[in-house]
Amino acid sequence: MRLLLSFLFLFLTIGVNAQDIITYRPKVVEFTSEYLSNYEAYEKPVGENNSISSIAKDNLLRVRLGVPLILKEKTLFGFQFKYYKQSYGVGTGQQGELFNFLNNNHLNNAGLNFLYQRNISKEKKFSLIVLTELASDTWSINRFSSRYLAMGEYSKQLNESTIVGYGGVVNYALGLLNIYPTFTYKKQLSDKILFEAILPSSINLRYHWKKGTYFIYQTELVNWRFNLTDALKNEAHLITLQRADIYFKLKLEQEIHDWLWMGIDVGYVHNLTYFTVNPGDRIKKAIGEYDIKDSSYLRFSIFMVPPRKLWDSL
Repeated sequence: MRLLLSFLFLFLTIGVNAQDIITYRPKVVEFTSEYLSNYEAYEKPVGENNSISSIAKDNLLRVRLGVPLILKEKTLFGFQFKYYKQSYGVGTGQQGELFNFLNNNHLNNAGLNFLYQRNISKEKKFSLIVLTELASDTWSINRFSSRYLAMGEYSKQLNESTIVGYGGVVNYALGLLNIYPTFTYKKQLSDKILFEAILPSSINLRYHWKKGTYFIYQTELVNWRFNLTDALKNEAHLITLQRADIYFKLKLEQEIHDWLWMGIDVGYVHNLTYFTVNPGDRIKKAIGEYDIKDSSYLRFSIFMVPPRKLWDSL
């Protein structure tokens, strides 16, 4: 679920010691609430016999708690506990079977991320993330409700303003295996502007207006899967719900006091896919597909970063 969060946790540590390139401290502890505006969900193929659901609430609560275990000049190691709760609320009137189920059942995502980073030299680094989590409407752990991911990346500073990284991901999520490459590109355009491409997840343009005030324009691919239990009458006991969206965001991050920050995001969400399948299947074998209408996006966050004096000493 939401693979970018893992990429972001990794990428925020890249370039800590890179000279003359804009840097920023990683989010160690974070509390976030996200909201999508009202939208409609049309069961495909759209017609008189298929459902139209009015979604009045699509909210996500996120909590992330990081614990650094090793903070040395050449080595960083720590773990992060995460908990997300996805909540739906439908409008009045008759709704589709799937969204009636989601209206009455929260979707939970909880797990641990482990991060290891090693400075090979002044210009080169190796990073590894291992993740294990549960993504389901219940707390029952099985191979169709759990996810395991390993992601490694080698990064190199090419010059005073450019860093590139090459890596790969092995992701076993809810009975489905995916393996794919990753690429990061970080380019300082001026003393206040930084361009980042974190592929295949996001493209960011950061403007550090002044110390403690950052504006970020982000285009982000968000993809998640959840296990559902007895959600549809005529289907299997367990099915998988999957969604993919492109988010277009304008973000503000503001320092409150050194290690304590707040964030506000506004944006627009365009849905790519929304479907149910039997565990381990892909969209070609979908049980049901839905046309999700675009919506606006709002996010509030409070987060903690390492104190500046500690981070600068590493």
